Amino acid sequence: MASTILRRSCSKCSKGVGVAICDGCQQSFCIKHFDEHRQELVQQLEHVGLEHDLLRRDLNQPNIDQHLLIRIDTWEQEAIAKIQAVAKTARNDLRQLVDRRKEEIKKSVSKITDDLQSCRESFDFTELDIKKWSQQLEELRKSFESPSSFCIVEDDKSKSSISIIQVYDRQYLRSNNISIESSRRSSVTAVQRSNSVLAFNEKFDEIDGKAKTSEENLLVTCYSRTFLFPAIIYGINLYSTGVHRIKFRIENIKNSIFFGISTSSDKIRKADMFDTSLYGWWDIVRSVVASELHKSDDKKILETGDEVTLIVDCNDQQIQLQHHRTNRLVQLYIDGEICPFPWRIVVKLRAEGDSVRILH
Repeated sequence: MASTILRRSCSKCSKGVGVAICDGCQQSFCIKHFDEHRQELVQQLEHVGLEHDLLRRDLNQPNIDQHLLIRIDTWEQEAIAKIQAVAKTARNDLRQLVDRRKEEIKKSVSKITDDLQSCRESFDFTELDIKKWSQQLEELRKSFESPSSFCIVEDDKSKSSISIIQVYDRQYLRSNNISIESSRRSSVTAVQRSNSVLAFNEKFDEIDGKAKTSEENLLVTCYSRTFLFPAIIYGINLYSTGVHRIKFRIENIKNSIFFGISTSSDKIRKADMFDTSLYGWWDIVRSVVASELHKSDDKKILETGDEVTLIVDCNDQQIQLQHHRTNRLVQLYIDGEICPFPWRIVVKLRAEGDSVRILH
């Protein structure tokens, strides 16, 4: 019995015998349609080649999202403006400190002038007087010419006043399960470094009460018991912008010690018999807001040898006091109408022998 041979028909015309099979699509074609099928493949290949050429051309052209570029440019200008504002404030602060130093020296020189004129007229002076005046003038000259009393402090721990802008690959963040917020928190950039807070060394200055300063006005000591009327000691610096950290060490404590700030505006300070703009803490546990004492049941924690840092944050209009031994941190927001800029630090002492030092 003869065997039957099965033949596949052409997938195009279904009439002709499929004499060729395409390895790509696995379809059978007659001679005529196989040639047509190959021509179709040639056309498809040419189309792929055209797409290839277009892509290579486009890759050589700039292709950056203009919206993102505009955002980066805007951030750059705003950051520069903020840095320039901080620098301008620092220059003004420096000029004020230099002018204040000059005024102090002028007062001392004026007193020497009066002494010289008086002694010349009366012809009443000796070698000791001449030596004293020479030494005084030499000290004043050194004080005038020396820049060492002022400095610039870069505070890396302070909060940056410039919001950092960064560019992320969303696909990379998704594949590594990283959120944008966590990436921002972990990033450290040169911009953060360049935005360090500027500050000048602090010293004790004006005193109202029974206290005296020593060691170049870095140490203040109460020399008489003053419980009802504590000795008030003000700092020499004025603060209107930025974040400033003033560190103190309690050299001796028998009673309570106050750390805080008040305004330097004479209009506010002289409105009453006492300073109504006072903000701060007695022994950290009892706060003072607009000169009003808020009582607390907490026990006093300040001890001899303790160190505390007063953080004067003009940007957010607040102050903080950190007690390093217990790592306790307290905070007060300042009412700008009650306590307007500029501010200055305030320390109050009550007991004889109580003493506080400013640390640099």
